[in-house]
Amino acid sequence: MVPLARFSFTCLAALWLAASAQAASQALPITQTVDTLPQAERQLKVDQLRRHVRQAVSFQQAERPRPAGRASVSLQPMFSAQAGSWPFEPFVNNGLFRAIAGYQAHHPQVVMLRGGSITLAQLHDALNDPRILARYKEGYLLSYPLMIGVDAGLVMEGTSLYLSSYAGTALINQGWLGLNQSSLQSMAGDQPGNTERAWRPFVVAWAGSHTQVIGSTLKRLGYNANLSRGLTTALSPQQAPGTRLATVVIRGSQFSDMSSAVELQHSQATISASQFEQSQQYAIDVRDSQVRLQENQLRGINNNSGVRLRGQTRAQVEGNLILGAAKAAIEVSEQQGAVLLAGNRIGDSRGNGIQLRNLTPTPAAPLVIDDNLLASSAGSAVDASEVSAVALLDNRIGNTAEYAVSLRNAAPLPGPLVLSGNRLGQVGKALVRVEGVRDVLLGGNTFEGKPLLQNLLIGDLLPLQGQLLEATVRQGRAVRVQQQ
Repeated sequence: MVPLARFSFTCLAALWLAASAQAASQALPITQTVDTLPQAERQLKVDQLRRHVRQAVSFQQAERPRPAGRASVSLQPMFSAQAGSWPFEPFVNNGLFRAIAGYQAHHPQVVMLRGGSITLAQLHDALNDPRILARYKEGYLLSYPLMIGVDAGLVMEGTSLYLSSYAGTALINQGWLGLNQSSLQSMAGDQPGNTERAWRPFVVAWAGSHTQVIGSTLKRLGYNANLSRGLTTALSPQQAPGTRLATVVIRGSQFSDMSSAVELQHSQATISASQFEQSQQYAIDVRDSQVRLQENQLRGINNNSGVRLRGQTRAQVEGNLILGAAKAAIEVSEQQGAVLLAGNRIGDSRGNGIQLRNLTPTPAAPLVIDDNLLASSAGSAVDASEVSAVALLDNRIGNTAEYAVSLRNAAPLPGPLVLSGNRLGQVGKALVRVEGVRDVLLGGNTFEGKPLLQNLLIGDLLPLQGQLLEATVRQGRAVRVQQQ
C-alpha cells in the first residue's frame, strides 16, 4: 500500500484523468459545486460536533436504594387475562406455563415478594420448601417463578442462584433486583423439558423497576422469544406510557451463552467494564432508551449484531471491544436520537463493521463516529443507506473486503456527510462511496490505495476525484461538495 500523502502530482493527475474519462461516458444527473475551506474552519466544525454530541448523549444515571424493611413472601396463583396478571401474561404462550405445568401439580403459582427487601437465605427460610427453593451447591436452586413487587427487592450478595429449566423458572421484576458478587444461571438437570421447543429461564424487568448487576455472572439464560431472551427491560401495554423508565446498572460483570444478553426497552441503562461472550442473537439490543456502553468486551455473536440501537434512543457507545459478530459489530436502524460511537475497537465482523439504516439525525441529535478502529470486516467498515447526515472523525479503517465508507441513498438527502481526519486503506473496493448526499465535507484524511488501479472516491464523487484529492491531499485543505 502506498499512502496517498506520498502520491506524486503525476499520480494525482492520472487519477483525475481516469475519473474524468469515466465520468464522460455517463450523463451526470446532478450538478455539484466545490468550495475550498481553511483547515481552521474544518477543525472548528469538528470541535463543535464533538462537544454537541457529548452534551446530547449525556445523562445522569438514576440511583435507587433497595426498599427498606423485610419483604413478605407468599405464593400466588398465576392467572392470565385477569386483573394483576399483566406482568406474566406475555409468557403464557412463550412456553413458561407449559414448563411450569410439568413441575407444579396444581394451578401454576408464583413466589411473590412485597413490602421490603429480602436475601436468598431469608427467602429460603421463609418458604421452607425445597421444592420451591432448595440449597444447591454454593447457593440455591429456584424451581418456581419469582415476582418482585413494585415495593419489594431481592438482594443477592456473594451467592449463587440456579434457575430450574425443567420447572419453568423466571425472575419477574417490578421493583428492585440487585446482584453483587453473585451468579445467576439456568440449571437443566437430567430431566426432559416439557415444552415443544427449547426453553430456558430468563429475567424480565418492567418499566419503573431497578436492576443492578455488579461484579456478577449471568450464564445460560433466555431463549429466542419476545421478552425472554436473557435480561430484558420493557414497558407493558398495561402500563401507562408515562411510567418511569426501568433503570439498569451493569458493572464489572460477565454474561455468557445467552440468547440476547441484555435487551433494553423504555430504559435508562449504564453498562460498563463487562464481558459478553457467545450471544445467540445480540449481545446488547436497545430500543426507546437512554444508554451508555463503556469499556465492555463483546465476543462471538452467533446470528446478528453485537450492539443494536433502534427507536427513540440516545446512546453513547465508547471504548468497547467488539469481535466476531455475525452481522455488524454495531447496528443503528430506524433510530431517532443522538448517537456517539467513539473509541471502539471493531474486528472480524462477518458482515459490516458499523451498519446504519434509515436514520435522520438532526442538529439537535447528531450521529458521530469518532476515533474508532475498524478492521477485518467481510463487508464494509461503515455501511450506510438512507442516512441523511453522519460525521466520521479520526477513525482508522483497514483490511476490509468491500468499502472503508459507503453511504448510499435512493434519493438525495441533505447531509452533511463529514469525513475528517480519517485514515483509510487496505480495502477490496474503493475507499469511499457516496451516493445521494447533498453536502459533503472532506479534509485531513489519509488515503492508502493502489495508484491507477483503484478508485479512491466513487459514486457522486468520482467525477471530482482528482480535484478533491489535489485540494485535500496535495494542498492540505478542506473542501465542501454541494449538490444543486
